[in-house]
Parts: sequence; C-alpha cells; structure tokens
Amino acid sequence: MYRLAPQVRNYPWGSHTVLARLTGRPHPTQQPEAELWIGAHPIASATLLLPGVSATRTLDGVIRSDPVAAMGPACASRFGPRLPFLLKVLAVEAPLSIQCHPSTTQVQSAPSTTYPDLWGKPEAVLALTRFEVCAGLRPFPQLQERLTSLRIPLLTSLTRQSATDPDPMRALLGRLLRLPDAVGRQLSADTVTSLRHEGNDPAVLAVQRAARQHPDDIGLVVLLMMRYRVLTPGTLMYLSPGVLHAYLSGTAVEIQANSDNVVRAGLTGKPTNVAELLRIVDTARQPTAPAPICSGRTRTWPVRWQTHFALHHVGGGATGVMLPGQGTPRIALALGAPVRLSGSDQKLQLAPGQCCFLPATESPVTVVGPGEVYLARPGVIKGRAAARPNTVVGARLSATGARS
Repeated sequence: MYRLAPQVRNYPWGSHTVLARLTGRPHPTQQPEAELWIGAHPIASATLLLPGVSATRTLDGVIRSDPVAAMGPACASRFGPRLPFLLKVLAVEAPLSIQCHPSTTQVQSAPSTTYPDLWGKPEAVLALTRFEVCAGLRPFPQLQERLTSLRIPLLTSLTRQSATDPDPMRALLGRLLRLPDAVGRQLSADTVTSLRHEGNDPAVLAVQRAARQHPDDIGLVVLLMMRYRVLTPGTLMYLSPGVLHAYLSGTAVEIQANSDNVVRAGLTGKPTNVAELLRIVDTARQPTAPAPICSGRTRTWPVRWQTHFALHHVGGGATGVMLPGQGTPRIALALGAPVRLSGSDQKLQLAPGQCCFLPATESPVTVVGPGEVYLARPGVIKGRAAARPNTVVGARLSATGARS
C-alpha cells in the first residue's frame, strides 16, 4: 500500500472551502478548488509519498515502468501501461460547462488533433451532498411544447423547423449552437426574461443561477432542453458516452475512464466544438441510476458493461471488512473520519481525505475505523490472471522505504 498525494485542479466553478475541508487543509483557499484528481492521468498524476525519499515519483510513471507488476497481467494486457480509471472528488459551486464525452470508437474516427486521449470517457458520479445536474435531453414533443410556451418568435420558429427533421433534437441543437453570436446572445437574454414569470420551478431556477455566471450564453437555452435532476447523498448516476450533461451544484465522488476527452457546448469560456458535439451526442440516451448491491457494509454499483472502472463504498464503523478487487490495481480514499487498512505485512492509517494505491500484488486488505472508504478499481476483465509476486515495482518501492 502506497500513500498518495492527489492533485487539486483549480477552476472558476469550484469551492474555496469544500475540498480543503474534506482533506483537512486550511480554508478558505486563495483560488477556487474544483476537482481532486486521484489517479494516474499524465496531466495531473497523483504522486507517491515515500518516507525518507525526496525524489518525486508519479503514479503514472510507476505504472509505466512496470505495468504488469502494478496492474496485474490481465489488466496490463487489456489497457497497456495506463491505469484504466480515474477517481475524483468534485466541489461544484457554480454550473460547469454543458458537455459531452466521446466513445473510444468516436475518438478513433475523429481527426487526430480533436482529442488529447485515445480512450472514450464514460463516467459516474456518486453524490456526497445534494447534487444538482442537467443530464440527458427531454423528449422532443415535450420540449416543443415547453419552448413554444415562452412565446419567443425566434425560438418558436427554430423549434418548428426542427420538428420535421428525422432527428429533431439534434437539428434544434445545431440551429441553436450555430446562431450568429449577436442573435444567440439576444435569444438567451429573451429566454431568461421570459423565465422570470415561471415561479419556483427548480429547473428554471437552475437556468437563472447559471445566467448570473454566463449571461447571454446560448447554453442557457440548451439547459432548458435537458432533464433537470437532483441526486440525494449516496445516489450514483452513470453517464455513458454521448449523454449531454452539466453539473450544477453539490459535492460528489466521480469515477471515470482515465481520459480527459470532452466537447463543450456552452456555459464556458473554453473552446467549443459544435460540429464534433453534434457528431457524438446521443439525443435519445439517458443517464442511469443503478441500485447498489449491498453486502454487509460494502456497496457496489453494477455497471456490467463497463470495463474501465468499478466503484465500491465501505460504510463507517467497519471492523475488519475485506476490500473488494484483490489482484487488481485499486485506489482507496478515506472520508469523514480515520480508517486503518491492514494487509498481511503492513498497516496504513488514512486520515479523512487521504488516499492510497494498492497494486495488483497487494495481499488481501481489511479496513477498520469510523471513516468511510471509497474504492476504485477496474471493471470486470475476462480471464484475469493473478499478478506475479515479488515484482520489480514492489522491490523497487520497498527498497526505498515506501512501505509504511
């Protein structure tokens, strides 16, 4: 077991307090902290905290140096020298961009400069607090009624033009996102003005809040096309590639394929790519909310077709609960209170917000303590073989005093 230092990502929609409080650091922070990356993505890999060693060792570097030792033969064969999953904690205080992620097939068929990573990006969020999100598109007949009720001539005209298209939702998205800038800004402003008379509809309130950060952004109209949802704490939502979504507020654990491929449609100062978004968006697909499988204090969310990642949660107060996934690479994150992880030859104490990497060669590990543990690992990999013992990675790290 190797203690990790995750990477904090600073984005304007983040919080000055949430991540610092979860990880026991002083707050408020100088910059908004939006995401805690706990994994081995090249742009923000976690680093190994090795007692007595001053040299920085990144987790992605350790895995690249000996992927079989770190991940096991089956996982290394399936994914190469790259950890397949990325664990994050999100602190959302202002709406994120409206965005969509590609599948691996779509990445491979796009021009080589379109995406930074070779993998698609399925993901799932597990709410730690009340978590607001717009995800998936409404049925077009319902949407047509909703938009025409606003009595905005241009919006009504665009909606009616799109109604005769074989894929009316994609057609309407394209018409909105391709409007000249000045026309789009005016349409967005007119839409927000019309919504002032809509009362306390939570979906309308979400658009009005987004308008404070992104006035006159055409994404405000796109938000109305999407389904507004609230995840209660402990609820997981899975987003397959192609599902249009925007996180609005709250704190959540996110598990995803180890990819940073994203296409944005609005509510952002970053570049958008309308043509690519219209190519990859799935206008019919909706997010899913699989119920967890419970075994004692351990909950597991079944996403059976997903091989890049799986997520487990061990509730507080565990007294010797075995962590799932032995023989695969895992990352454990403690939240709420301390926990102690125990293997056959070591123990590791994790304070709230601390995390560690368990390579495939790690012996069975149990958890004790009042804190909660969120455990990320690969999904089901057929023909999984046992990782070889006494590996180069294990020998190299133990020789530098890494095993604490």
